[in-house]
Amino acid sequence: MPPSARGALTALIRRHGAWLMAAGAGLGILLPDLAAAANPALLPLSCLTMFLALLRVEPTAFIAVLRRPGLGIVVIFWILLACPVLVWCLGRLVLPADDVFLRAMTLIAATPGMMSAAAYGVLLGTDVALLTLVGLPTNILAPVILPAVALLLGGGAAIDPAVTALRLAVMIGASFGGAFLVTALIGRPRIRRAAPAIDTALTLLVAAVGLAVMHGVGPALVAAPGFMTLAILSTLALNLALQATGFAVFGFAIFGFAILGPIPVQARLSAALVSGNRNMILLLAAISGQGDRPLELIMAAGQLPLYLSPLIVAPLYRRARMRAGRRLR
Repeated sequence: MPPSARGALTALIRRHGAWLMAAGAGLGILLPDLAAAANPALLPLSCLTMFLALLRVEPTAFIAVLRRPGLGIVVIFWILLACPVLVWCLGRLVLPADDVFLRAMTLIAATPGMMSAAAYGVLLGTDVALLTLVGLPTNILAPVILPAVALLLGGGAAIDPAVTALRLAVMIGASFGGAFLVTALIGRPRIRRAAPAIDTALTLLVAAVGLAVMHGVGPALVAAPGFMTLAILSTLALNLALQATGFAVFGFAIFGFAILGPIPVQARLSAALVSGNRNMILLLAAISGQGDRPLELIMAAGQLPLYLSPLIVAPLYRRARMRAGRRLR
């Protein structure tokens, strides 16, 4: 393929990244055999996605976030503690305590952010360094937080801490180690020049992950269409509501100028992104096999909004960045 045609193709992929991510998930639903075939590759695909996203994190940006850890700490507490309390309290206004949807929404709100959130951050133009800083401790704390929330809800969902720790060690070690090694071997300037190609590969990888994680969702939709449709709409609404709330909360003076200093719009968008998009794969693994089939179906449906929400929020994120840019001029 001529370089000009290749460049046009990669630009087209990046420009329509949100649609490609949704298309990957859609294929996984429409072609369940293909999703089943791709599912065993989920872990390596996720590691590769995180590795490429980490390549796009500028060391200076990451060091700047580490030197000002207050915002990251507040975001972590917001995600793991404030969000589930908020969802539970609001949900109890309309649902009984033992309702499966209330339990599911509260568990989702207590789940750590996606390990691949940095990849979403690259595609949506948020603060990737902050997403990386927040993603690691929230996932490491998952074996403590999720069982505690499940116990308070009266559910039997539990996470095997050893299995979870091993999985996280593989993902984090392979991703960070690979990014560090590649950066040392080829240098940061060459990585910067390769940014368009890396972003294109990230888009395709996230679409491939979407295909793999939809394993089982298509047959469930056929078997219980009404319940699964309600589950998809409910989890999508929760995702978007938490994103909107996260963006609003970190714009309030108490979090911004009063305590943490002025928060750039990219950081607020990162807080929004990680508020709504959670590690549903980890949560589904946590509750599977516990005998609560309705809860399992809701968690399976909850993976789809991870690939649908970027279509909805991408123009809103872009508008927020443009508005902030106009204020600076």
